Amino acid sequence: MSGDMRYPALLAMAEQFRLKNNMKESIRCLHAVFSLNPSPDIEARTHLQLGNMLRLYSNNLDLAKHHLEQSWYQGQNVQPDQIMLEAASVLAKMYEKEGNTGNCKQILDRALQLSSNNPHWNSRLLFQAAQLHISLKDYLPAYTYLQAGIDYCGMNSRYTRCLFILSKTMLFLSHKKFNEANPLLQMVSPEIENWVASATHQDQSLVLAQKEYLQIFYLVLQVCYYLMVGQVKSSKMILKQLQGSILTVTSPDFHKEANFAKDVPEDQFMWLSHDQLCILVYLITVMHSMQGGNMDKAEKYTEKAIQQIQKQQGTQENSLISFFHVMLVEHIIQCRIVQGKKEQGIRDIGVLCTLLEKNPLLLQNHRSQLHTLIGLYAMSQNCLNEAETQFNAALRTTRETELWTFANLNLAIVYLRSNRLQEFQEILPRISPDNLPSSSHCLKAAAYFVHGMNAYYTNNVSEAKRCLRETLKMSTAEDLNRLLATSLALLGHVFLSQG
Repeated sequence: MSGDMRYPALLAMAEQFRLKNNMKESIRCLHAVFSLNPSPDIEARTHLQLGNMLRLYSNNLDLAKHHLEQSWYQGQNVQPDQIMLEAASVLAKMYEKEGNTGNCKQILDRALQLSSNNPHWNSRLLFQAAQLHISLKDYLPAYTYLQAGIDYCGMNSRYTRCLFILSKTMLFLSHKKFNEANPLLQMVSPEIENWVASATHQDQSLVLAQKEYLQIFYLVLQVCYYLMVGQVKSSKMILKQLQGSILTVTSPDFHKEANFAKDVPEDQFMWLSHDQLCILVYLITVMHSMQGGNMDKAEKYTEKAIQQIQKQQGTQENSLISFFHVMLVEHIIQCRIVQGKKEQGIRDIGVLCTLLEKNPLLLQNHRSQLHTLIGLYAMSQNCLNEAETQFNAALRTTRETELWTFANLNLAIVYLRSNRLQEFQEILPRISPDNLPSSSHCLKAAAYFVHGMNAYYTNNVSEAKRCLRETLKMSTAEDLNRLLATSLALLGHVFLSQG
């Protein structure tokens, strides 16, 4: 057999062994390629294939890294350039995983320089570089990489450009930079709205799919913005539109993920998969229902989401899905406590602890939430000293303004219920409605309620009425039904006390 025929034969054998899950023989076939004295491009590609195989199916990560490094260096002198760019991308992930962020940044920046004529890989590497810096909490370079993507894709792909704009908006929202996020949402909204009309010469099934994916991303950001500022009612119609869009993309007739933009490399990007989007919309619906006080609906959608998660976890382990799972359990615990289902609540706290124990990063990021939930459960059991301990632990460990405010409001209620007015007065400045650090409408309404409780307990009737009426007004404006009902009940007690 000639050398030209032996190479495809070895590749075919390697693939057959891989499909039969015989990775050892598959790797042996790829190694045999080097004995054929292959051309530089085949040698670089084979190093890349071996590096990926060893990384995924062996414990010999040093050898995997060696092959990928060889592919990266040799690939800089051959075509196609995607060999070296893929090698750089995979190497960067390996460096990041082992904590070698210096090498990771260096190889990504060099690969970005070399990918200026390859729209797909330039965009992919920009997303990867931004994600790296976000994971390092080094946000300024992350914004810079996303802006570079917006500028670069303006010449190549309006779809991927919109993904970069929405990604940058999401980063702004995650840091409560609403003034920076809103102009970007306003900029991208008309482009998505007129998507189909602006692409009459393209494959219409792809154009419709692109519009739906971008619209879901956009609507998710809009709903999350309103929930972050505690405006439940304002987000209701947007959430319905989002739920309609998710039904469209998960329908059997919709453009399949595997074929998405297969002939347009620069557009081959998706924010999340169908399954991930479905779980995310369930989670957002739960969050919306919880804020609005509709506990039955929150419970229903939590169960649906967890069923979907369990189906996916049977086929693959995914850190994003694990995060969604933790968020859902955190919300259902609050739901159980509010509904008085204490036995189910403590059982769900146990589920949450198990989930967090499996993932050190999730445990680190959700420790404060766990303390807060245990504090809420202790309050429901009238164990006020234990609740105080848990809320103080949450305050020591959290960096989130909303959670810090929420914990302080509940700690204030603990002090009121314990008749510890001196301690209440000490934390009063933290929960003043006029100077609340949180921008949440919901939390501000709750702060007025706590002040109304204090005024009622100290027989300051006029102040109690003022604060509770403010709570009623704010609760009515945004359909905060549970807070509305509780405020009405307490206001009734105030009037009753006057005779």
